[in-house]
Amino acid sequence: MSRVASARRLLGRSRQVLALAGVTYAGLALSVLSAPMLAMALGASGRGQLAAAFAAIQVMGFVAFLGLPRGVAVQDSREASASRQAVVLVGALGILSALACFAAAEILSGGDAWVAGAIRIASVVLALTGVYQIGVERLLLTSRLGVYNLSRVFNVILPSLGYIVAFLLGALTLELAFVISLIGQLAGSLVGVVSSFGVLARTDAKKTPWRFSLSMWSSTVVDGVAWRMDQVVLAIFASSATLGIYAVASTVANASGGLTQALNTVLYGRFAVSEEGGSARTGRVRLIALVSSCVTSTAVITAIGLWQEQLLGPTYGGLMVPLVLLCIAQALNDQWQLQVYRQAAAQKSAWITAPSWGGLVALGAAAFAFGYWWRLDAATMAIAVLIGAVVRLALREAGQSLDHRRERVEARA
Repeated sequence: MSRVASARRLLGRSRQVLALAGVTYAGLALSVLSAPMLAMALGASGRGQLAAAFAAIQVMGFVAFLGLPRGVAVQDSREASASRQAVVLVGALGILSALACFAAAEILSGGDAWVAGAIRIASVVLALTGVYQIGVERLLLTSRLGVYNLSRVFNVILPSLGYIVAFLLGALTLELAFVISLIGQLAGSLVGVVSSFGVLARTDAKKTPWRFSLSMWSSTVVDGVAWRMDQVVLAIFASSATLGIYAVASTVANASGGLTQALNTVLYGRFAVSEEGGSARTGRVRLIALVSSCVTSTAVITAIGLWQEQLLGPTYGGLMVPLVLLCIAQALNDQWQLQVYRQAAAQKSAWITAPSWGGLVALGAAAFAFGYWWRLDAATMAIAVLIGAVVRLALREAGQSLDHRRERVEARA
């Protein structure tokens, strides 16, 4: 009976992983179909303007909420209710973030009037983002991955479908592409907001989980900024065409880790229930995920290398170098995310915060050096991102090795 039960659990997990990965790869397939349409309709400059319209919004979504959405969700999971004060603060921070983005749109756009207007309109997403994050974290912790996948459908699949339909109708413009992207983000946000209602209804006078929230925020916000600030920096200091090339490379590289990201997501809920056997599972998953990332990245890079002009049009010269570099960085980033999920579920942050900051400093220093002494373009920004990913993992491995050595010395004593 135990073998039958184990087989059923394995089958259930496999279905969850495949469902999550299916949305990612469906999004990638649709992105491959829609990318050349978007590229031909907008050109590299228009593609860069579209990316710039949302880059600052995405960064603010990571920075503004001080880790409270995850802290509230974990508190609710462990204690059957969450802090009312924390939930109110999350809502207030969302509104303040939207107002700040609206006010700073001219600066964030790098002087592009169209981008500035688009940022002002898109800032409404930030008003929902904090509550959305509470809902999504709760879905992951309770392994309600079907509803979680629905929010991903709106964010990952709906925009590409919209681009394809608009292109086939001969109506795809920069303005319409922006509206389609905005609708996808708003619809995905509403799924998370609705999913948070159970948490909101169970709030009481508990203390705000500041210690856990801030410790994880200082790590996850750095990771989020590091993996989104690259496009913000290019939007300000490089041309729209350069940002367009980089945005395409970044999108494809992110999707190449779909199976790894699905495994991480499924295991997050498992870690929240029990840490027993976590190390062994993590080791196996990391190996499987690394192999998966290598195979998928190789296939994607080969396809782009063979049919780049047919897929994307003639305006994306210089795409291959940043694409290869960002695929490698994405594989490392997915490995890192598994460790973050594991320690977040256990309410621990050892050797997460310091390596995160170290990776961000390395990324920023590399980008500054390229911009000051040479040039900052899609390829050099990708190198900077890869340097940051390598430094972050290296610092964590070094820290864990020191801890293990200390434990062995103490055990012998």
